[in-house]
Amino acid sequence: MKTLILALAFLVGGTAMAQQQEKKERKTPEERANSSAQRMKTKLSLDEAQTTKIHDINLGIAQKNDAIRDNSSLTREQKMSQLKENQNSRNVQYKEVLTADQYAKYEAWEKEKREKMEAKRAEKKGEKGKPTSPPIEDEL
Repeated sequence: MKTLILALAFLVGGTAMAQQQEKKERKTPEERANSSAQRMKTKLSLDEAQTTKIHDINLGIAQKNDAIRDNSSLTREQKMSQLKENQNSRNVQYKEVLTADQYAKYEAWEKEKREKMEAKRAEKKGEKGKPTSPPIEDEL
């Protein structure tokens, strides 16, 4: 009986934790623009003027992206298309602010992030097809 109660408590607690993680608050566009600009400042050795311009670009794109994500009249494909357009627009604007060397570093950094994300997705897909525990064999 105690085992059953403990198992039930674990199940309910685990479900509540999972729901809390799913409801994780999205940062505001301002917070995302600030953190992104600061990461780029460090990673790409931006000066203050560049950092300010990058922040402004990121803020504008983040606000547009939020509006797209929150627009329930758009299909998933339409949202993805518009988000992709915003990413392309951001890159064009970055080219105007960054030096050629900084932009090359930015592209390499983005490529590295994409590869890590794809590896995580592939890892998750691989885990879905695997059994959670080895099959139990009958003893003779």
